[in-house]
Amino acid sequence: MRQWSLLALVVCIGLVLGTAPAVQAQHVTVPNATVVANLPETDLMYPADMKAAWADWVGLEMGDGPFKALYKPIVMQMYIAPTRHYIRPDMSGFAEMFKKFKPDQCEDCHMEVTRGWTNQWAASAHGNPRATEKLSKKTAAIEKTLGRSLKNVGCAECHGASHEVLQMPYLDNSCSHCHLQQCQEFVAEKKDGRPSHYHSWISEVVPPWYVENYRRGEGVAMIGCDICHPEMQKCDGCHMRHTFGVKQAKQPGTCGKCHMGYDHPDYESYKSSAMGVVYEDTHDEWNWDASLAEIVPGKDWQAPTCAFCHMYQGGGKWAHTVTSSAIWRMGVYVPKQRDYQYKSDLKSAPYGLNLPPLNRVIDVDSPETKKRRGIWVELCSNCHSPRFATLYLGSLDEYMLKAWQHTDASMAVVQDLYASGAMIPAPNRRDPWYLGDVIAGILGPDKLGQPVYNAFNTTQGYFPIFGPILSTGDHYVVGPGRPHTAELLLDEQWFGHMLKGFKGTAHAQQDYSWWYGWAPMIQNQAKLQTYAVDLHRMKAIEDKLGLKPIGQLPSDPVIWGHTNLYQTGGPTKDRPTAVPNATTQTKFQ
Repeated sequence: MRQWSLLALVVCIGLVLGTAPAVQAQHVTVPNATVVANLPETDLMYPADMKAAWADWVGLEMGDGPFKALYKPIVMQMYIAPTRHYIRPDMSGFAEMFKKFKPDQCEDCHMEVTRGWTNQWAASAHGNPRATEKLSKKTAAIEKTLGRSLKNVGCAECHGASHEVLQMPYLDNSCSHCHLQQCQEFVAEKKDGRPSHYHSWISEVVPPWYVENYRRGEGVAMIGCDICHPEMQKCDGCHMRHTFGVKQAKQPGTCGKCHMGYDHPDYESYKSSAMGVVYEDTHDEWNWDASLAEIVPGKDWQAPTCAFCHMYQGGGKWAHTVTSSAIWRMGVYVPKQRDYQYKSDLKSAPYGLNLPPLNRVIDVDSPETKKRRGIWVELCSNCHSPRFATLYLGSLDEYMLKAWQHTDASMAVVQDLYASGAMIPAPNRRDPWYLGDVIAGILGPDKLGQPVYNAFNTTQGYFPIFGPILSTGDHYVVGPGRPHTAELLLDEQWFGHMLKGFKGTAHAQQDYSWWYGWAPMIQNQAKLQTYAVDLHRMKAIEDKLGLKPIGQLPSDPVIWGHTNLYQTGGPTKDRPTAVPNATTQTKFQ
């Protein structure tokens, strides 16, 4: 479906520019849509205090979020994040089409120019909202809410009454008018903080490395991130356009188009688990017309799916709030240990930060966590005994607590390399941390916390920042001297392998738990330890011989000359000449 969506989008752009080849379309008569005036926007997704940074239209002259003034988004964000960036096309090239079709003949016209979309719509519940008795009842309830009848839900209902007011639909300007309850459930994720579907676009553009890539002229490199993260502003992330089907949203493959890959192989681990194998073998026989609350496990469905498990709220209720029972939150929060004391800076987490998700520590024994775990046990007991579910989920907790202990050990190794001066170039001699020159002034001490604010305000990012989640940017931005190989080994250990193991264990998929997770995680730890020994030996030899490594970047145009920062010397050009404790200072002490 992603390929179809992108293909349709490319064809549309080609038509607007007049470069698409002519397609001989078979004319199919479709019912006319009810043309209505634009409906007022709700403020569910973006309340008043968020609109200036996230919802107010700015075209392509400014970005989103707290760093919005620092970058201009790539052109495709017109479609990826249309709330702020969509620019209506020049329709002058379609003058003949407008002569041929009346303003209320949207579907007839689009059957010629975008027939894929139109055929999807015509076969959907929007195109025929009374196709079944269940749909008829839902449509009647929506008509009562709107105070008017619906022949169908046509183009104008979501996109506006004409091309002069053409809009790209999202939750506030379209979906919530008819599906208010579902939208309210979705927005309720806000209370649980990041990561969540509600926060997916915020999680995209708030991390400093995202904007740093734009400052270095490589914003387009993150188009893959852009495609996935903003879909949740619009319901078509799961109910894909233009069928907007419920059946499709219930199927694991729909979730898998985003929940897959390096750090969150949810789909891969699920589909190769026992649950996924049963789904693949039997899902053609399942009762897809039943709502999640109506499904009888073992009769209507033979195995659980993403939707069945993650939308469960407890007490036999399901909703569009997938964070209600979330405990480990994709595995990225630092957990409070039971019988182990952190040796590295993890002991200081969350470092005084007031920025989600960095401002949380997981406590698997807290009353809130036990309440959430009870929801999981209740759900799993549809197919397993409560004893089995309790013991297995407890094993997941133990797995993650031990995995974080290995992360802690490797972080201590990296910290020692900073403190001893064995990591060359030193933090004050290499590329600064992302937006290090401006982040203190933009976020301030209230969000950063006083220790972090002081560190940035003093050093402009020329100091060690590493480990979960702060070093995630090492996978996004490469600059002179950053990231160091030792830092990359740490990143791969926790961000790649530990999180793979978490997903494998959560989905009871043995190879993702061990061979793609734990085994390479501890192998990375061993590589880092051995590499650290070599760096310390090299430093000892240099010290004995009285040699001083250059350690000042940029020092070699062959190595670093391909980066913009080699030419500019960094975002501010002038590097601090004296940075207090920049070599020995570890994180935010």
